[in-house]
Amino acid sequence: MEYEDLLLEKSDGIATVTLNAPEKRNALTFGIRKSLSQVSVDLAADDDVRVVIVTGAGQGFCAGGDLSGSSGVEPTLQQRIEFLGPSHGTHAFFMLDKPVISAVNGAAVGAGLALALSTDIRIASETARFGAVFVLRGLTPDCGITFWLPGVVGTAKAMEMMFTGEIIDAAEAKRLGIVSRVVPLEELMDTARELATRIAQQAPFSVELTKRMAYRSIRNSWDRQVEVESIANQISGQTEDHREAVRAFFERRPQPKFQGR
Repeated sequence: MEYEDLLLEKSDGIATVTLNAPEKRNALTFGIRKSLSQVSVDLAADDDVRVVIVTGAGQGFCAGGDLSGSSGVEPTLQQRIEFLGPSHGTHAFFMLDKPVISAVNGAAVGAGLALALSTDIRIASETARFGAVFVLRGLTPDCGITFWLPGVVGTAKAMEMMFTGEIIDAAEAKRLGIVSRVVPLEELMDTARELATRIAQQAPFSVELTKRMAYRSIRNSWDRQVEVESIANQISGQTEDHREAVRAFFERRPQPKFQGR
């Protein structure tokens, strides 16, 4: 299937999604937003895909929203409302149960920062830049920034970034916890694929349940979260992958052969 301004490659259980509008630094047109929503649905249904990497073509990861769209036609009010709604493309990977890694190769600002924050793991190149720049355009934060950013960097720093539109570099993003690693640009995709390969070798059912539980913890009380963990552990303990892991442990095999069942 072809996607508007989006490329999809799949190999060895890893899907790589590339925002492909480099002339706009991969700003989120309505076309890209719809493509992100669609590709997440397609990846969810593909049992051969265990891990997803998302990155940007050219020199930018995602330069934020582009409400004018690729045609230059001013969107209607209804389109603007839909653009900010729950089906917005920047939410697509958060809703996907499979693990998602952002390989941030350049600027991730505005909605682009929201897209990166909605993924599970973020790796940045040394050229990456991050910012919640809405105030600089006379706008308020959207695309989930007010949900994600305080949870990642703390309320005070999030407010500072949102009130000022401050742009931070990759080193500061790592210090704040926005990204977990910073690597040279030429090593970015290899680093992301190496990590994705390690994750893809694990029991997929366990990985997916882990992601679900981790994000439920944002909304749950401690006692409810412990209950959810107990239920999930009982479910995963009944899988063939669990039995295979136990066999591999006792047989001293370094890597179980997980089949996703």
